[in-house]
Amino acid sequence: MTVRPDRRTFCRQMAAGAGLALSGGIHFSRVDKSMNGEPRSGGTRDNAPDAELNLLTNPKYEVGAKLRLAQFIRRGADAKEGETIFRRLTDLDAEKWVAEWTKLAEPCETQGAEHAAQGEDEKAKEFFEKASMYYGIAKFPVINHPAKQAAYKKCIETYLKAATHFDPPLERVTIPFEGKEIVGYLRIPKGTKRPAVVIATGGIDVYKEERDTTDLLDAGMAAFSTDMPGNGECPVWYAPGSERFYSAVIDYLEKRDDVDAKRLGIIGRSYGGYWGAKMAYAEPKRIRAAVAWGGPVHYTFQEPWLQHLQEDKTYLWPFLDSMVYAHHVKDVEALRENAPTLSLRTSGWLNKPSAPLLVMNGAKDVWITIQDLYLLLENGEPKAARVFPEDGHMGGTPEAGKLAMSWLQTQLRE
Repeated sequence: MTVRPDRRTFCRQMAAGAGLALSGGIHFSRVDKSMNGEPRSGGTRDNAPDAELNLLTNPKYEVGAKLRLAQFIRRGADAKEGETIFRRLTDLDAEKWVAEWTKLAEPCETQGAEHAAQGEDEKAKEFFEKASMYYGIAKFPVINHPAKQAAYKKCIETYLKAATHFDPPLERVTIPFEGKEIVGYLRIPKGTKRPAVVIATGGIDVYKEERDTTDLLDAGMAAFSTDMPGNGECPVWYAPGSERFYSAVIDYLEKRDDVDAKRLGIIGRSYGGYWGAKMAYAEPKRIRAAVAWGGPVHYTFQEPWLQHLQEDKTYLWPFLDSMVYAHHVKDVEALRENAPTLSLRTSGWLNKPSAPLLVMNGAKDVWITIQDLYLLLENGEPKAARVFPEDGHMGGTPEAGKLAMSWLQTQLRE
């Protein structure tokens, strides 16, 4: 029998496991420290004793900066250019951050337009995708500043230019909703007739333009990708009752004759895993399979974990600031009052009937507590689950994604 630690011990373990090593041969300069932890005379490895600390050398930022730089490189950012930006920046000022990444995005956008004009579709797609990726990094993590909002508009614009060359094609769908509109991207695998369809959503800092749905397409399922409440173009905020947003998406999909909405699933990733879980309860008759992948349920919204997040350095930006934006509250103090209202336990959802639900996460997740996964398993109807004991947020391995696709295929087969 596995004994789970109490929350205080758990938080200490998570903090201890937060150190992340980078792959790919990337090396960073470090401040040379003496035995007592103070910088030695002579300063940095850059041979500049009085050099100003940057994102990669300032103890306030360096842990999260190394994690984010590695992440951005995995997304396709140029390693040398990316590191140069991190070394040039001394803080996270939004305008400076956006300006640096926009300098990389604009030439890619120009090259995309040139290739498109010459009828070179694949090259145009490649450069528009890279431009969108850089604009996406510019708006990261959330669009809580005018400069980041402007960058996100360019992220969308260049993504849609790239999408004109996608195979299978991408359809930009708009659904009227409460005087506004829901925006989603629908892709249907080629050679299929009325395939199962999966709503893909989440997380707090990954918007629909950055979410690759080829995993669903390769598994023979149609993908409807949309921003979760509280990010991107979603017309509602991360709040109790916002599940009605996904119900409206289901209403729309049921009217289409090119997908089989009687075989409908939802996969919520990261902070959007909350909506994967909640929709299993909110729409148990219309959803055949739901995946809550690394999402909050109850404990993540409570004060002990919020305090842990306030002390976290791995996210680079304050994680609570991203929550403040998604929840549409004034500040962190307002968030402390608001977040607990999202709890699926205290709002009475956990013992209601639910659709088949797969819950997954890494045991060493420092952003979403693994206790939320266990809480789902301890209440209501039986559920499928997978815990990755040595991994962090969302499991962090290709195995997790393959498992989710296989489970959805099984649940949504004819």
